[in-house]
Amino acid sequence: MPKNREEFFYFILNNSQECIIRYDNHGSIDYCNDRLLNFTGYSAGELIGAYIGELFLNVFEIVNNRIQLAAEFQDMEVIETVLYRKNKTCFPVEIKVVSRNFDGVEVNICTAVDMTRYKESIRKVEETTVQMQESMKARDAFVANVTHELRTPVNGIKGHAELLLEQEQDFEKSNYMKMILDCCSTMEGIINNILDFSKLEAGKFQLDEKPFSFYALMSKLEKMFTMLTMRKGLRFTLNMAPEIPDRVIGDELRLTQILNNLVSNAVKFTEQGYVGIEVTLNTRINDEVELFFVVVDTGIGLSTEDKDKLFKSFSQVDASITRKYGGTGLGLSITKELVGMMHGKVWADGEKGKGSSFSFTVRLKQEQTQENASQDSALRTWKSFGSLNKIAGEQDLMHELGSDINVRELKKCFEKLNISMDMDNWQKAESFAANLKQLMSGGSKELQRAVFRMEMAIRKSDCDKARENARKVKELLQLEIKDLEL
Repeated sequence: MPKNREEFFYFILNNSQECIIRYDNHGSIDYCNDRLLNFTGYSAGELIGAYIGELFLNVFEIVNNRIQLAAEFQDMEVIETVLYRKNKTCFPVEIKVVSRNFDGVEVNICTAVDMTRYKESIRKVEETTVQMQESMKARDAFVANVTHELRTPVNGIKGHAELLLEQEQDFEKSNYMKMILDCCSTMEGIINNILDFSKLEAGKFQLDEKPFSFYALMSKLEKMFTMLTMRKGLRFTLNMAPEIPDRVIGDELRLTQILNNLVSNAVKFTEQGYVGIEVTLNTRINDEVELFFVVVDTGIGLSTEDKDKLFKSFSQVDASITRKYGGTGLGLSITKELVGMMHGKVWADGEKGKGSSFSFTVRLKQEQTQENASQDSALRTWKSFGSLNKIAGEQDLMHELGSDINVRELKKCFEKLNISMDMDNWQKAESFAANLKQLMSGGSKELQRAVFRMEMAIRKSDCDKARENARKVKELLQLEIKDLEL
């Protein structure tokens, strides 16, 4: 401690970040530090002996010849007010007033902190918030208007294409109508994703939780996904744990959307093999259950670097993916948000060229019904695996040359192959050729060799040879399947 303690303490006071004022019981200032003098423009001589109330208007008052805080401020520890300068301008401050008796002498101290920068920051934040809110309102209105304007022509095109398809007898023109309908469905999906994304960004998205049958939902999705995968020559599998309750409370529509996004993605990026869903019961606490879903595929797979980009808005793993498969990159971003709203998490795993798996958890409430209380375990098992056996049977029939399902899929695949070759889309043509190879795997060796030659010509984008070999395949196929029209 320095020997001249008084000088030392004044040194501290004068270099404080706060304005410091000492005054007597009558409000007369007897000390002020350099900080106050610099802020107000007064000299020490001008303030010593002056009334403190001139610096802080309406904060102090004299009662019975003694100074005190005005009634409205007496219960406040910190007071927001303004400090007046010599030129009668002012700036915002926070002041604190303390009094203490030292050896019979009452000492009153008022400290003031300059709040100018803080207030300015608050003002800028408020202005920015208002601007952001106005911008979001404008964006929401724009998105709503644009999507509405987009829906109108898309619905018009779709409606007219459906009417023309019903009346059209020409095979080639029918295929073009089907392609138009497929494009309209894709456009509708993009529009819905943009609307959902906009609502999620604005915080206006809410879940609509109602009781529903989990098994009925999965049965409906099973049929839908089976048709989706069969059209591409893929297998679909569903495996559900029997202990999962049937009657639950949650947002059925958004759970459907999550699974549809993940399965559609899996089908899009899978040329051969299968797509599957597995559902297990993670935990059950009172009336709440946590379900664990895994969507697996044998598609193009994922690298370690790709996983970081997957769930970001408008993002796909690389530009070539977008060019080849299309999409806005919003599906997985929306999926992540929806899963989060259902108190769950989502993960991605896979290896480049060896397929991928997307897993997520959601929490649902179990509806307390008599049916749940007495539901038989064997019935659950039948619900869980009965339809799976049926699908497996359909998949076997699909690859049995000449069966009704096989013939139907052959016709569809040849239609799509012809359209792809007509449009010089050899990547798609190669995919359909691979599907045809699977569908005709039970045929004669001569037929399989013809299919192989057709596939090789398509891979080389050799238009003439591809068409000639496709014609040869059709001729051989019609010899093996009587009354087959292609």
